[in-house]
Amino acid sequence: MKCIYLLTLFFTLPFFAQQKTVQGKVTDQNRIPIPYVTVSIKNSSIGTATDNNGNYQITFQESDHPIIVFSAVGYQTITRDLPANTTVSLNIILQEDLEQLDEIVITSNRTRETLDEVPSSVSVLSSAQIENLAKTSNAMADVLMEVPGLALGTNQTSSVGQTLRGRNMLVLIDGIPQSTPLRKGSRDINTVDPSTIERIEVIKGATAIYGNGSDGGIVNYITKKPNRGRKLESTTTLGTEGGLVDINNTIGAKVVQTLSGTIDKVSYVASGSFRQTGVYKDADGTVISPYYGLGETSQYSALGKINYDITDRQSIALMYNYFSSRQDSDYIAQVGVYGESPTIGVLGVDPGEDQGNRYNHNAQLTYDYADIFTNTDFRLNLYLQDFKTVYGFTDSFYDPNLAFDGGQSMIASTKKGVRFNFKTSYHFGAIQGDLLYGLDALNDKTSQSLVDGRPWVPQLDMRNFAPYAQLKAIYKNFVFKGGIRLENIKIEIPDYTTLVRYNPGETEPNSGGVSINGGELDYNATTFNVGLRYNKWSVFKPFVSFSQSFSVADLGRTLRSATENTVEQINSEAVIANNYEIGFNSRIGKTQLAGAYYVSTSDLGSTYRETESGAFEILRQPEKVYGFELSLNTEIARNLNFGTSVSYTQGKIDTNDDNSYKQYMGSDRIPPVKTVTYLAYNWKEKFDIRLSHIYSGSRDHFDPNDQGDYTYGQGPVEDFNIVNLTTNYQLSPSTELGIGIKNLFNTDYYNLISQWSARDSNYIKANGTQFNLSLTVKL
Repeated sequence: MKCIYLLTLFFTLPFFAQQKTVQGKVTDQNRIPIPYVTVSIKNSSIGTATDNNGNYQITFQESDHPIIVFSAVGYQTITRDLPANTTVSLNIILQEDLEQLDEIVITSNRTRETLDEVPSSVSVLSSAQIENLAKTSNAMADVLMEVPGLALGTNQTSSVGQTLRGRNMLVLIDGIPQSTPLRKGSRDINTVDPSTIERIEVIKGATAIYGNGSDGGIVNYITKKPNRGRKLESTTTLGTEGGLVDINNTIGAKVVQTLSGTIDKVSYVASGSFRQTGVYKDADGTVISPYYGLGETSQYSALGKINYDITDRQSIALMYNYFSSRQDSDYIAQVGVYGESPTIGVLGVDPGEDQGNRYNHNAQLTYDYADIFTNTDFRLNLYLQDFKTVYGFTDSFYDPNLAFDGGQSMIASTKKGVRFNFKTSYHFGAIQGDLLYGLDALNDKTSQSLVDGRPWVPQLDMRNFAPYAQLKAIYKNFVFKGGIRLENIKIEIPDYTTLVRYNPGETEPNSGGVSINGGELDYNATTFNVGLRYNKWSVFKPFVSFSQSFSVADLGRTLRSATENTVEQINSEAVIANNYEIGFNSRIGKTQLAGAYYVSTSDLGSTYRETESGAFEILRQPEKVYGFELSLNTEIARNLNFGTSVSYTQGKIDTNDDNSYKQYMGSDRIPPVKTVTYLAYNWKEKFDIRLSHIYSGSRDHFDPNDQGDYTYGQGPVEDFNIVNLTTNYQLSPSTELGIGIKNLFNTDYYNLISQWSARDSNYIKANGTQFNLSLTVKL
């Protein structure tokens, strides 16, 4: 018996003796803790990750030469040999990897990945890029103008025609949906101030994991994060702007104050801004039409974030963002003639209320629990959006019986949602990866009425319940991703009567007055995505993908012009878009290349067509959208960078349902070719200057009618060139002076929407040369 005991002790004692624990903290060069750093033992499956404070602890069986590996997105991977002690305290400082910094992708609160793990096209704008682009921008739509595949903005509150790859996109703020797909109001892009944004991610192509309305992809505005390296950091920006052609009445101003820091387990951000714009003028110094305009506007913005680390593995965060934009103009529109003379602004009194986004409230509570059970992280999101926007006064709402000379419409939308998100990491031999799965629940109540109280679109009450799963598998140089989402949507529609419409000055209605029996519409669909990327060679990393999206095609527009007596008779089927894509990323020395070719199809369309009465209907014929994107960025000399990109999109409709696709889609969906070229120079991190050129091509595929007029979306589009200039000078370590010049050469042109809309009232010139001067002090 003693022999057996001694033998057992002899064989088991070495295993107990070889147990080792390593613990410590991982920080960056500024001693700021880095969360989510992967800590692993080389040549083994043992690993862990740092918590929100950068702390880690890993236990393993000691080998002859144990080596511990620290790796994180955006940082250089380092290894350390371990001493023979049983318990080791090891603090690590990671250095930034500049080549990786541009590859970080954070997609709508789901997970954190590098570009090499995503088999699709992605564009990311960093904080520095946003600050630079904002110096030559009148709104968020202009900040996005250089993104390949995204159409140019309108210089208006509306983003009509600013599509992503020829389809509608889902706009998010920290993962909270801003778009109103039930009644597409096209006011979702300009719903936040650039000063509150940390980064912008544009995920291109139909997506199967983000829900209703992402046929062309998503644009996610990610708000500023707390500074974890200081107890208090203050950033103050004072700015002024105006026109350089005729500066009279064009001067505006902006002030931004941001406080950020970390005290013990609490980190925070508090930011507020106020901006007031002056009169906008074209290249001739003529006041442009204020209708839907951005001039003479007061904008208010506020952001608050507070994070609390409950334990090393648990944290809770609360975010609130507010944005408001109201136009109070001394001018009214003097309507021109399409193709001949522009619509301009003349002194006068608008009979309506101030137009613009009355308010946009966003609030979110996020709870994280790292390693809630074996190799699994959990995230809970509770969010709310409350949005209201008011459009301009028009006599098309004339009603002699109610003594209304016209009216203004407004859209009100309230969203409440919850997301349960789990991420389980796995390791099977040479294959590793993670499984992302969970449940989204959303309640969206959207309506459109007139300011005077007349209902136009009844309140649509949507309940969306959608489980999903996303698998990522990495085997050597291959990355495979596949996902599924099960959409379960119910939309309740009350009984309502369509709005009675009159031609101005007439007493007999031309449409409306139809009593509609309400009901419930059910939409159930399963969407998929699958993709493969190969990362062996840095000079050529190809990928191929297929993805689907689900969207209810502007149900509100269909309902407000309905002629049937019951909801069940209305053609309101959802659109399933199929996106096929092949592309690559490449790095050759200091040169980066990227390209993609895509085809997007749908059996049902969502293209608008203007009827003879001026109302719109949605065409349901099959659609095909296709195109390509190419981009290049390189350092051509020390501190001198050059970049260029080209985006081409085309779209056609199968009007005969015979797979012929002969009819071109309108330019309200399909933009002309776009190229962006820039040259940037940085001198000793004290002075930088950037010159950019944007070219928008021509598009002319349609003929006028017998009267020589074009229908909406089919007006011919002429090409134009814009050159912008930005420069920054570091006056002191804490003070920076910035200057931006938009439309440097005072090009006289019409925005895209002014050309393709083919309407007299919308035939408005673009802005002439504008300046932006700012002073930023960081303490």
